[in-house]
Amino acid sequence: MVTQVIHNATITLQLPFGMSASAEVAALRAAGIPVDGLGNATSGYLFVRTTGRGDNRTNTFRWFATSIGRDPIDVTTLPGGPSLACR
Repeated sequence: MVTQVIHNATITLQLPFGMSASAEVAALRAAGIPVDGLGNATSGYLFVRTTGRGDNRTNTFRWFATSIGRDPIDVTTLPGGPSLACR
């Protein structure tokens, strides 16, 4: 059975849905999220979700400083060798 890994976002930021792209990039950078000029994360993983309806829509940005998921396992370092990785 695989153990579930839960990741908490390093930074979570909510911004109004109608912000200009340049204002969004400036806000992300001010919050400490490393983004390029287009708003793409230059490191880690940036997840964006739009919530709300009508005039109450917001974009929630969640930035994870490291990648999502489990790190690869080097089977050569496991006790008993690679055969244990296949279980």
